Amino acid sequence: MKRVLFVGYGGGHVRMLLPVARLLRERGLAEPVFLGLTTARAEVEAAGFACLGFADVVRADDAAALAQGRALASQLPAHAVSFDESAAYLGLSYADLVREHGEAEAAARYAAHGRQAFLPIATLERVLAQVRPDLVVATSAPRAERAAFVAARRLGVPAVCLVDLFAAYEIEWLREPGFADRICVLNDRVRDRLLAAGRSEEEVTVTGNPAFDGLLDPAVRERGAALRKARGWEGRRVWLWASQVEPESHPCQPGRGDPLLPRRIAQELQRIAQARPGMALVIRPHPSEGELRIELAQRQWLSPRGENLHELLHACDGVVVLTSTVGLEARIAGCALVQVTGSLYTPDAPYLAYGIADAAVPREGLAAAIDAAPPRRPAADQAPATPRVLEALAPWL
Repeated sequence: MKRVLFVGYGGGHVRMLLPVARLLRERGLAEPVFLGLTTARAEVEAAGFACLGFADVVRADDAAALAQGRALASQLPAHAVSFDESAAYLGLSYADLVREHGEAEAAARYAAHGRQAFLPIATLERVLAQVRPDLVVATSAPRAERAAFVAARRLGVPAVCLVDLFAAYEIEWLREPGFADRICVLNDRVRDRLLAAGRSEEEVTVTGNPAFDGLLDPAVRERGAALRKARGWEGRRVWLWASQVEPESHPCQPGRGDPLLPRRIAQELQRIAQARPGMALVIRPHPSEGELRIELAQRQWLSPRGENLHELLHACDGVVVLTSTVGLEARIAGCALVQVTGSLYTPDAPYLAYGIADAAVPREGLAAAIDAAPPRRPAADQAPATPRVLEALAPWL
């Protein structure tokens, strides 16, 4: 049986890949294996798939790289994954940076950009040599995933790229001839951008995002309605803050991010909710944020880790995001959507320009945007993306 290597990090990215891997396995078409980055590994293993990390490809001659990695890992404020995996990821990636640019330039790049400076091609070649896949499937993220496509091309392994949203900054490398044999995108507008950037028509396929397929399940909608009733939200306008990590730097954009911005948005939404008796607020931390300690007032809830997001969206009236893919999921579920601007990644998620958001405002404009937001709409009626992605993979299965 053929083997497919999936590469992706946690949150919305691995959730694009898991439905495709499940359908591959159900149809007996290939054996899925994952390289699970950051928080992805727990979700992958919970789904019953084999999963590697950087620590699984460490060799005896990596002692110096691991020592460097442990030193870098000890400087991290928190560990979303095990210390050993963090040390392996940082150490091997830094060693690749040195191999590519030399000691002095690698140090300067890491000092300026941190992990955003990494493109661990040699390590991904090592992963491919160990797994020996017939096909690589990865998301369009900029570090290990991008490196996976370069490594696949060098080793002659076909590869398919799944783009979660708009390819706003990823187009810099997606436009390169030979970067992935096929690119699966969200809609015609994203496809047109890639064609205008130089990719050929046969290389770009509109599939949608498999991470959103669960929203289309009638049973999920019913459980969302039951959740709303069980929590006593009927008769209120329920708003969800889908939090995320705001990094200090962007791989392609200048400026410094404000890591406290998500917390400030949560606090502003709490103030807004307290002033509106007809409003309920749900705060959902991103998996990479770890434990979120926050004092909740009446009509405020903290979404527990593991709560089904799609059911929760069908229980809510509106959603607030920075740049999270939850914004697009909210629209599919029929929620009103308010985007908060001010993130380094705001240009990468043009929700208002694409007709997805009802408003895009700075944090100070949240109250007015929430008051002006429309009521819930009927949930979207569309075909699931996962079978369409599988069709795109078919030539190599």
